[in-house]
Amino acid sequence: MSVDAELIRLFYELWEGSLAGREYLEATNPLPESLEKIPRSNAGDVQRALWCINRIGHLVEHGSLPPEFVSSLVGKQAIRALARAEPLVKQTRIQRDEPDHLEYVDKILVLCQQAYPDYEPKYRTEEHRSFGLAP
Repeated sequence: MSVDAELIRLFYELWEGSLAGREYLEATNPLPESLEKIPRSNAGDVQRALWCINRIGHLVEHGSLPPEFVSSLVGKQAIRALARAEPLVKQTRIQRDEPDHLEYVDKILVLCQQAYPDYEPKYRTEEHRSFGLAP
């Protein structure tokens, strides 16, 4: 299946649109347990990232984008961000009482994990520095 140039452009726009939220998800440690506890300055970025990735998943699910196209381009990046976002998405579904909310986010995560079954994302950990002179 060849991918239409407009769909490729849309894919990249959506993926780039998710960048700020993906960066927040990957860099924040520990991650708050719900979207409401994320600082306002970052919450919009995370919500936009999930919305954009959900749209990509919708395009894959309905055959507009081949799964291997998406997983080969962004598979590991998607795993890093979406594995961290999973608890946030689940909590949002409970709060909204919508079990299908952002359903394609889950499908993108599964797709990418199938493409990279041995990939274990690594995240930055907080460094605790002591103050004063070192002994």
